[in-house]
Parts: sequence; structure tokens; C-alpha cells
Amino acid sequence: MESYFHLEPENKVYRLQEITSLIKQSLLDLSSREFWIRAHLIVPKSSATYRNYYCELIDVDELGSKTAQIRAIIWQPEYSKILNKLRRAGMPDALQDNSEVCVLCAVRYHEVYGLNLNIYDIDPSFGESQIDLNRRQIIEKLSKENVLKKNAETYLAVAPLRIGLITREESAAYNDFTKTLFNSPFSFKVIVADCTMQGESTESETVSAVRFLTKTKVDVICIVRGGGSQLDLAWFDNERIARSIINCPIPVWVGMGHEIDTGVLDVVAHSSFKTPTAVAEALVNTLQELLHSLEFASERLQNTVDRRLELSGRELSRMILGACNGFRKQQELVQQRFSNGTLRVSSQFEERFSSKEIFLDNANQELRRLCDWSLNVSSRRLIATCKHITLPRYLKILAEWQRRLAERERQLLMLMPEQILRKGYTITRNLRSEIVRSIAQLQGSEVIETQFIDGYVRSIVQKTEDTGNETEN
Repeated sequence: MESYFHLEPENKVYRLQEITSLIKQSLLDLSSREFWIRAHLIVPKSSATYRNYYCELIDVDELGSKTAQIRAIIWQPEYSKILNKLRRAGMPDALQDNSEVCVLCAVRYHEVYGLNLNIYDIDPSFGESQIDLNRRQIIEKLSKENVLKKNAETYLAVAPLRIGLITREESAAYNDFTKTLFNSPFSFKVIVADCTMQGESTESETVSAVRFLTKTKVDVICIVRGGGSQLDLAWFDNERIARSIINCPIPVWVGMGHEIDTGVLDVVAHSSFKTPTAVAEALVNTLQELLHSLEFASERLQNTVDRRLELSGRELSRMILGACNGFRKQQELVQQRFSNGTLRVSSQFEERFSSKEIFLDNANQELRRLCDWSLNVSSRRLIATCKHITLPRYLKILAEWQRRLAERERQLLMLMPEQILRKGYTITRNLRSEIVRSIAQLQGSEVIETQFIDGYVRSIVQKTEDTGNETEN
């Protein structure tokens, strides 16, 4: 192509058709050849409306990153032959979205429709895609460790109102999820961990977000994104992200926006949904079901209480009526007995009152005589006692008792440990604070403590010698 431009003036302006014609002439040699190409097949949803098969071929590296992409077409005649070939090989779904294929292609360039590859044949025995292989290997590895259902066994709060959300903030997934929650009649609290939903930082940011939300003690963690190609979603087919969910003590719900494929996160999570909106609707439905259950239980409780009250009211009315009738009869009987008893007691009281009145008069006279005699005797004794107890004698007795008390106090002070220690004696104790009164209480190498008037000394027993003098405990 450079040779064509070299012969022209530098400032010449070309028509687009001239440029496309030059491109087509440059690709003429390449267009005459056919190549077997290995690539991922990406199928737009709109391709199902055409008789021809329109798709894209994409190449990815080990991490699932896209390295090359080009449009491809299978025209209707070749498409029918390829489908028949795949059916005979037992692989009718080999041309589905995100499958890895090996196809026979030729380069085609059109001045209007641009560059693309025409597909003429397919190798049915090529195998599964790198994305599917990576996903299957991770799931098989975790399945052998028997941990796929670990997060599914975590406890989900009865009313999950505190929600941890992992997604790209202000994305369509974020808006759909939060709009569904906030339009509900429930007071959800959403704690957002802003994360990249595709790319090399997806792994580290998602794992960090799960750890962060675990520390905030939310009721459930939701990982959502708004769909995308299989290459975009493949970033979440990651063993480290899967293990962070498996080891998370909080239920993790995912809604990755896919309709058909099942990713690694869908397998290890507590619950999986197709879209972010479906995750939010499931949370709302959980609370709605709880509300309906509470309303139903409340209604049943109210009906039970009303029924019990009605039955109790009937029983109470019956008992009140019976009690009133019984009380009336009992009252009449008691009144009759009381009247008869009152008459009998009245006559007995009058009789006893007369006899007691005479007895009290006699006792009153005798009591006065005895009191007079007792007062006279007590007066004489008091006078005699006062004559014997004089003040000097009392003071003498008091002084004698004070002298005795002082002597006792002096003797007690002499027996105090401090006074004994001042005389040169010591007190020896073992480490259990027991006073040692005999060598029988000691053992070799035992530590003892000796108290002097001015301090303590610790010693180690090396030898004991019995003097033959017994001590009393």
C-alpha cells in the first residue's frame, strides 16, 4: 500500500472508496487462503433472527483477558452442513455462546461491510473452552474438599434488613438493586463495598469487600453485576473469590446477570439469582413472607384468644350465676344461724356477766389489800438497804476493781508478741504461715521464716537435732 501513496502528491485527498479498494487489493492474496482457527465463539442475541449465522471470534489468555476479536459469518448453505455434521457427532450445541471452537475460515473484506471471516467447516472433536475448563476445574477441586455447600449452611437472619452490597457503585446493577429495595415497604440498610466487576483487580477487591462486610456484621452479603459477555463474567470464576465466600460466616447471595451459564460463585454461594433485581426481589419477598407469616400467626392468635375469652366468659357467667344462687342460700342459712346464736349468746353473756361482776369486786378488794402490804414491805427493805450502801464504801469497792483491771492489763501487755520479741525471743514460721513449735514440723531443705523485733529472716533447714524436751501444741 505504501507504494501507491508514494507516487501521489503529499496533499492529495482520497475518496473513501479508493482507500477501501486499496485495502481489498492488499488482502487479495490472503483472501485466497483458508485457515483452521481456534477461538471463543461469541453469539449476539440478535443473530437468531437471521438465516445466516453471525458471530464473533475472540481469543483470550490464561486469565480470560481478551487478546483478539473479529467478526465472523457462516452463510446459510455452510451453516446447514455444519449443523448436520455436529448432530452426527453428537454435539448439536457446539455453536452456543462462549464455546471454544476450531473452525475453517477465510479472510473476506467488503468495501461497505468491512473485514470479517467466513466460516466453512468445524472440527467437532476440539473440546471445551478455556473459560469452561477453568470453571469446571475450580468446582471439581472444591467439590473434592467437600466445601461447596459450606456457605449455604450458614444461618440467614429471620429478617435480613442489614444488607452488604458488592458491586460497582452507581452502575445499572447498583441502581436496579437499591431501587427495588427502597421501593419496598421495608427499612433496608445497605452498606456498599465499591468493587471493579471485571478486570485484574476484581479478585483482590472482591475478597477485601467480603472481609470488610463480614466485620460490619451484616445479615446477608449480595454480589451483583449487570450481565455482560462470558469473558466479562469469567473474572468471577476465581478460586480465591470462591474460597472467600465459602469461609464467610454470613450468607452470600449472587446475581451476576446471566441467563444460562452457571458460574463458580453460583455454586458456592448461599443462594444464586439471575439478575441483581432478582436478588433484591428475593430479599423483599423474604420479608414479605415473614410479614405474612406474622400476620397469619397474629390472626390465629387473635382468633384463639377471642375463642378462649368467649368460652371463659360463658364459664365465668355460669359460675357467677351458680355462686350467686349458692351465696344467697348460704346467706339465708348463716343469717338464721346467726340469729339463733345471737339469742343464745346474749342470754349466756348476761348470766356470766352477773357472776363475773361479783367475782371482780371481790378480787379488786383482795388486790388492793395485797398491794398495800407489798408496798409497806418494799419501803422498809429499801430504807434498810440505803442505810448499808454509803458513798465511801462504794468508792472503795470501785477503786479495788480499778486496781485489779490495771494489773490484768499490765499482765496482758507483757504477753503481747512485741514485748516478747523485745526480750530477745523470736517467732519461727514455715511458708504456710504456721508457727513452728517443734522440730517435728520441719523437713530437710525446708524454708523457714524467723521474725525479730526489727524484721524477718528466711533460712533453709539443713539439720535438726532432738534435745529430748517435748513441746506442747
